[in-house]
Amino acid sequence: MPSTFARVTALVVVMLACLPFIANSQTRAARWLDGSKPVAWNKPGLTIPAAPKITAPVDARCREAARPPQLAEDKQVTGRGWDLVGAYHGGWEIVVIRGTAGYDGMCRPRQYQDFVFVRGVFAGTLSPEPMDSRTDGAIAQVTLQGPTRLLAEYTRFAATDALCCPSRTTTVTFDVAADVPVRPTSTFTSNTATARGGGPPASLPSSALSGTSWRLLKFEGGDGSTLKPDDPSKYTIELAAGGQLIARVDCNRGRGTWKSDGAASLQFGPMALTRAQCAPGSLHDQVVKQWGNIRSYVIRDGHLFLALTADGGIYEFEPVSAK
Repeated sequence: MPSTFARVTALVVVMLACLPFIANSQTRAARWLDGSKPVAWNKPGLTIPAAPKITAPVDARCREAARPPQLAEDKQVTGRGWDLVGAYHGGWEIVVIRGTAGYDGMCRPRQYQDFVFVRGVFAGTLSPEPMDSRTDGAIAQVTLQGPTRLLAEYTRFAATDALCCPSRTTTVTFDVAADVPVRPTSTFTSNTATARGGGPPASLPSSALSGTSWRLLKFEGGDGSTLKPDDPSKYTIELAAGGQLIARVDCNRGRGTWKSDGAASLQFGPMALTRAQCAPGSLHDQVVKQWGNIRSYVIRDGHLFLALTADGGIYEFEPVSAK
């Protein structure tokens, strides 16, 4: 019988041998997320990639928890060997489906991918390579922002981060269009928790918005309808430092507050407005009614896009200085 010391020594050796693998898995380089304008990997004529082969045994209970195919798009994904995990995201004839090739010991997806379909046709993936849960560059959340745009949030691990708690999040904006592959257009990285994990989320630096002024160009509804103001200069917002908001909504002016607590997050507080009666055809009543339903933003090509909850639509603004 080997001595207790020998058994313990052997166990330590095995654990030390595994440490490089664990560290490399946790901090796997997701370099495509580090540039401000990622290189597109989805090309015309693409097909759904086959699921990678996983040699490790899979707990049958993990596979039993997979989502059964419901949509025609689901069947396209499972037909390539992927298990469906989580709910699909759908709206504006866009469907995003997550498929995994395997699972870890806690039934978290390993070698998973998010597949985008537009009008039933495969339009690309949201990562150039399959991802593992709790590793650098793994997708955490997908949000549809209209018929031509979606956001995806990716966890970012530093070498000192605990597996539970990535210290950063990178948000990528994707353009979506019929007959054109999904294309990443911009990235934004922010702190999400204190380094080494366990701490509260850090506030998103407000430098991207603080001190900016915008005027309304149009509203794009969730049903595809578009509304434009008769004069953009009548609908303006100034996001002042310290969370103060100064606004004009057609014939009325007001003040309120704004805050940004996370990547792409934006929320407005109640706004005190003057009470003039605006002319017929004004967007005043709609803007005031929907003001409190704005929850996220993205800046793309110099324009500010404010998204309503529940896929309610998007307001597009341009800088006040624009001609």
